[in-house]
Amino acid sequence: MKRREFLGAAIAAAMSSGAGFRAFASNGTPWTYDGGYGPLRPVNDETTGLPLLELPEGFRYRSLGWTGDPMDTGAPTPSHHDGMAVVAQRGSSIILVRNHEVTSDEGSFAEAERSYDRLAGGGTTNLEFDVDKGEIVRTWASLSGTVTNCCGGPTPNESWLTCEEILVDDGKLGSGSASGHRTALEKRHGYVFEVPAFDMPSAKPIKDMGCFAHEAVAVDPESGAIYLTEDRYVEAGFYRFLPNDVNDYLEGGRLQMMQVQRRPDMRSRVPTGEDFDVTWIDIEEPDRPHTPGNIDGAGVYAQGRLGGASTFTRLEGCWYGDGKVFFTSTNGGDARTGQVFCHDIREQTIRQVYQSPGADVLGYPDNVTLSPNGCVMICEDGGRVGHMLLGLDPAGKLFPFVRNNVILRGEHNGFQGDFRKAEWCGACFSPDGKWMFANIQLPGITVAITGPWERGVV
Repeated sequence: MKRREFLGAAIAAAMSSGAGFRAFASNGTPWTYDGGYGPLRPVNDETTGLPLLELPEGFRYRSLGWTGDPMDTGAPTPSHHDGMAVVAQRGSSIILVRNHEVTSDEGSFAEAERSYDRLAGGGTTNLEFDVDKGEIVRTWASLSGTVTNCCGGPTPNESWLTCEEILVDDGKLGSGSASGHRTALEKRHGYVFEVPAFDMPSAKPIKDMGCFAHEAVAVDPESGAIYLTEDRYVEAGFYRFLPNDVNDYLEGGRLQMMQVQRRPDMRSRVPTGEDFDVTWIDIEEPDRPHTPGNIDGAGVYAQGRLGGASTFTRLEGCWYGDGKVFFTSTNGGDARTGQVFCHDIREQTIRQVYQSPGADVLGYPDNVTLSPNGCVMICEDGGRVGHMLLGLDPAGKLFPFVRNNVILRGEHNGFQGDFRKAEWCGACFSPDGKWMFANIQLPGITVAITGPWERGVV
């Protein structure tokens, strides 16, 4: 069997028992478990020769698509790499769509027909990568004129849904957004946009998916339902969008917010491993950015809460696999350093599958993906020097897989500084499971990692 064929069986086995995904006790020593791969060690990048990452023995990688690297048009690659996924494949070539979490009013980096707001500097780039050769083929600007494109998610339609994390209404940022940056733009922001692998984007916001501090999405390929996280401080919702047309999201649909039975507050004191039934509360005005009379970015969330929906805090990554959606809260849990949830779509339940015992073990989980063998791969965004990309296996044990070791002295594009505290983002796998891709947000680097995956649980 190929690695990717284990995914459904691994997750189903893990989640069918209460023993699956128990919290991992560190006993004062984080990561006493290594997933079968052994200790991490510095490994030189095959592109630059620099020891940018620490990986287990036998793994290798190459960096690509740095900030400032020329794209096909000769224009420089934009900065602040964030969410990413593989959205299409043609032979040995795969297409990744990569977000750029740029918050500025310095103008679009794409052509006018690919831009929503000509003053906004965020957006996406597409990368073609040859999995047989292990090489980047080409890169191009696919969408811009958006703001603070944090994460998103792949769709079954060979496209990526890119999410704006900051709400801008008439040039004013809501206090509920995840940034204090103020800017003046031509259009309202806080939306989701679709970016095709190959074709021209519409550059139109999908307004029925809501106007709020979006983070990530996950699409259920069976029903077409789309699940969305909200990266809003203190109070946030988990949402479901039911499209009118699964092939054309601009045709609109119904937005709903999750209500967890017996748990109006999911931010702390949630028992790990216990299933709770869920229902869904309709959002009548998804394009309402604020509560009446305020500039607070809570217009959508407040509607859900009024109907009885449950409160989370700062929801981040979101990924679909085998009838389940895994998502993270970056500052939730009793230690306020992170939670990992699993929503079972078929059973209509939610379970907290992991709770961080402290930042030394897992510091503020962000983007997530699922490995071919059913591990939840977690991008860390805390204060650690040497941010980690960790795995949570189906038995509920956490392990380190790669450490950020980026220290630059002008060797590539003139970047200088210690970037080991830069966050991991955009982790994903190639369809054959041989390559894992991820981004280091600053200075902006994409890495492609491969090696003896069969040696461990990933």
